[in-house]
Amino acid sequence: MNERNQSSARANTWSRFGAWRDQRLARLAALSGWLSDSTLDATLWQEPMAELERRLQRDQVQLAFVAEFSRGKSELINALLFGGSGQRVLPAGVGRTTMCPLEIAFDPALPIALRLLPIETRAESRLLSHWKSSSQEWQEQAFSLGDAVSMSRALQRLCDTVRVPLARARELGFHLDDAPPHGERGSSEEVEIPRWRHALLNIEHPLLAQGITVLDTPGLNALGAEPELTLSLIPSAAAVVFLLAADAGVTRSDLQLWSEHIGAAGRERSFVVLNKIDTLWDPLRSAEEVQSQIRGQCESVAGILQVPVSRVFALSAHKGLLARIHGDETLLQRSGLPQLEAALGVCADRERRDWLEGSWRATLLDTRQRLEHDLDARLRQTDEQRLELQALRGKSKQAVTALLQRVNAERQEIDDALEVVRAVQAVNARQMARVAELLDAGAALQRLEGMRQQLLSSLFKTGLRAALAEACDELGLSISRAESVLEENHSMLAGACLRLNQEFAFSVPAPKELRLDGVRLDLEAMRADYLRFAGAVQWLRLQSNAYVDRVLLSAQQRLRDIQDRGVADSQHWNRAVLASMQAQARERRRSLHRRLSNLQQVAQADGELSKRIDQLRERGEQLRELRHQLRTRFELALPDADSLPAAA
Repeated sequence: MNERNQSSARANTWSRFGAWRDQRLARLAALSGWLSDSTLDATLWQEPMAELERRLQRDQVQLAFVAEFSRGKSELINALLFGGSGQRVLPAGVGRTTMCPLEIAFDPALPIALRLLPIETRAESRLLSHWKSSSQEWQEQAFSLGDAVSMSRALQRLCDTVRVPLARARELGFHLDDAPPHGERGSSEEVEIPRWRHALLNIEHPLLAQGITVLDTPGLNALGAEPELTLSLIPSAAAVVFLLAADAGVTRSDLQLWSEHIGAAGRERSFVVLNKIDTLWDPLRSAEEVQSQIRGQCESVAGILQVPVSRVFALSAHKGLLARIHGDETLLQRSGLPQLEAALGVCADRERRDWLEGSWRATLLDTRQRLEHDLDARLRQTDEQRLELQALRGKSKQAVTALLQRVNAERQEIDDALEVVRAVQAVNARQMARVAELLDAGAALQRLEGMRQQLLSSLFKTGLRAALAEACDELGLSISRAESVLEENHSMLAGACLRLNQEFAFSVPAPKELRLDGVRLDLEAMRADYLRFAGAVQWLRLQSNAYVDRVLLSAQQRLRDIQDRGVADSQHWNRAVLASMQAQARERRRSLHRRLSNLQQVAQADGELSKRIDQLRERGEQLRELRHQLRTRFELALPDADSLPAAA
């Protein structure tokens, strides 16, 4: 497949995130390696550094392609991803095309293959996320890597259909507009439905290797039948590419798909594509007249969908693919494909870099601050010990003995400080257990579980929307209560830090206040998504127990995810605060032992005083150099302005 070379040339144009991520990972590896070799307390930096690396490694951005049938989604994906293959790869064109949702990604740990989930799994209540974690039900269609013909042949399986009785089709969530109502014809009459429920394509590709994934959704009927698509996969996409036909504009079914499955929140992330503009290339009109007509269509669509006209792209996916196959740069520019490609690239980069950038900067700055505070405390104690010994020059042995007795007496002060730390830990543990208890979505989950049981046994399935709203409100109230406990805990920890600093000469930084704003925003987004979806669900679909069950199971899973994020954010914040306190307590104990050892050596042997002073002076110089290196290393990892290789 010649695709790799051509796609590699375009990879920097579409997304430069891979270069940015590799740059960040290299900086992080260098910083972590230096920290490992240093004498700095590992509890102050290991966890945040590991979490940053995990975020960078696992980060992906999804581009969701949404449209009714025959709008050209698969052809557009062919043009964007597979134009260098020399042929059409995904099924597209006249006749039946992709019949089930398709996710395209690259995971080097998985085989290069197409995996297909049978449509019969829709009869069960299990979520798509459950099926993805199980390999038993999937059918695998392998193909030769680098062989476009073999790959294209394998992907023809996406067009497979199967004939089933009409009653079975309805049971599986297919409510065909042209099918007769119940009772008009025998329920044994067969209709044609897609053979597969979902498909996963794992393929090595330069763009996919950068963490980009593609979701191809096959129309209104499929989206309505799979709650997870509308309520999980599409909302999590960095960009939603919504396709229309340039000659038809916004049809009734297009508008229904837009309002029910993309909504107001999705509008902010959407790119609207007026596809098939080649149908408007009328040789009997001038180029200016054709362009004027296309601009008029773009403005009309932007007004109807309430999006900026700058986010409406007129193009021909077919001509773009043809241009890529034949290397026709003139046709490629006329197709309009490069403009959409560039916009998606900017979006993919900005979405991930903005999200990671804030976390990157905050984590490194907080970590550096904790390490500097710890180093400053060690340096201050070293200087104090040196000055203490210097004051003994010319003094008698009795002065050394008296100082030794005084330092021995200071053990009680250290013990008192450690007692404060232990008391803080005990109170803190109870407070954080209370936070975890409050963030437990148990009450909300019980409410949804009760609704599940009620709907499964009811002839008429009503009350779903109210139950979803009440469950979200329940968790929202729990988040507010947890924030109140976190505020109390913050005040307690701030007071403890102040006391340790004032009474025991610690230098623990004051903890920052934690707000669960991100968790609350997640919950608000979920509430809006589910209430919009529940309000748009067709009555016939609600009569399917398996369908209603999947809606409620997906809501339960989303609530659990929000709860888990709240608990994780709270614990991460709490561990960072305690780490500084505990590290300085350990250092104070070590410092006391070093002071006692130095004084004991001085008291026992002549000439030890100067030797110990020199050692402490050298240790102080080492700590100052370590502090300088610390700042330099973090500045290298976190410059004021990042530079990237120039785009090809």
